[in-house]
Amino acid sequence: MTTSTHILIITLICLILISLSLLTIMGKLDRWYSWSQADNDKPSEQRIKRWRKVFAIEILLALAIIVTSNVSDIIDNIASYLFFALVVATAVIEHNWVRKV
Repeated sequence: MTTSTHILIITLICLILISLSLLTIMGKLDRWYSWSQADNDKPSEQRIKRWRKVFAIEILLALAIIVTSNVSDIIDNIASYLFFALVVATAVIEHNWVRKV
């Protein structure tokens, strides 16, 4: 893959992630979050607001990892570990803060 194609693909991915984050912050993905929950576990308004913040921050952090791993070869070696740490941290925050009653 040529450098220009690589830059174009990374740019498109970044734009998609930014738009997904903006949609989350604006509340356009609330029905998706409610749909993804079990029938006996419908989220409250406070829980949806917490989820918006956590999901938007998670997307922006993933975007930062993607951009920095493409700019620097040093971070490229540990990018998979950073993504794994991001997923684990998000799961812990979801369990302890978002789902807190």
